[in-house]
Formats: sequence, C-alpha cells, structure tokens
Amino acid sequence: MIIETKRLLLRHFAKSDAKEAHGLFCDEEAMRMVGMYPPFTRFEETEERINKWVNAKRYLAIVLKEIGSLIGYIVINPDSEEFREDTREMGFALISKYRGQGYMKEAVNAVLKELARNNISYVWACCFKENIVSEELIRSIGFEFQQEGIFDSPNDRKYKSLEFRMKL
Repeated sequence: MIIETKRLLLRHFAKSDAKEAHGLFCDEEAMRMVGMYPPFTRFEETEERINKWVNAKRYLAIVLKEIGSLIGYIVINPDSEEFREDTREMGFALISKYRGQGYMKEAVNAVLKELARNNISYVWACCFKENIVSEELIRSIGFEFQQEGIFDSPNDRKYKSLEFRMKL
C-alpha cells in the first residue's frame, strides 16, 4: 500500500528503514506514549523490530517527501474486541522534532480515506489518558469518545487509556 499526500508518502516498511526508525525507537517520550517502553538502546533492537514490521504489512512508514526521511509510523490492526471485518484499530507515533506541524493529522486523514475506499466502516483510535496531544489530535479528526480502558504494557506498567471510534 502506498498513500501520497501533499507533504507525505505512507508506505510499507523496508529493511532499509531501520537506520532512520532508530531515532523514533530511542525516543523515550514517544515509546512510553505507545506502550513500547523502555526505548531501545541498541540498533540491533530496531533492526529486529523493522524486520517484523516489513513482514507484518500492517505498519506504514510516514516519509516526509521534501527530504525523503522517515518521520514516524501508523499501524492499522484488525479489530481486537469484536473481531469485525469492517473495523480496524489505528495507532501512530512521530519523531519528536516533527511533532506540532500537522504531519500526523495529514497522515491519519489519508489513511482513513484509504480505509473507507476499502469498505472499512469503523476505526478505533486509543491513547493513554496522560497523552493529551494525541487525545486532541484524535478528537480534532472527528473520532468520538467511547470509553476508558486499561492498556497492559508488557514491559512497563498498566496505562489508563481513552478509546475513540469513528464511523467512515
């Protein structure tokens, strides 16, 4: 899958993305906010994760077209609650220095349009309760709050989460 916007290219990960992705996976704040804490300290950890993501095909690299650099990712998962074929769950992260410039909103909106074209009816987006920036982004795109939940991070702790849903 390749999705292009005015400023971004969203595509499946390639093994060659590990070098640029390492900056994201070493970002303590970003990794805590997506439940992948502690951040990586060794490049080999990033290579291993990217190799898994290359094969999974659920992960889209967000590439800034102007400079050709990977700046984050979006993951599109199957519905983990009701196992509906017309429902997906979305997660995302962005390298710190690219936050606050509208890139993630642009990327998420493009992915939502693509999902709608592929007969997906509902999309869930969740964030940790303490992640106010992601909550604001999710709400601004048009997701509606559904409930609070708990995310049990295997490496860190339990997080209170906010769960949002959008009808496409």
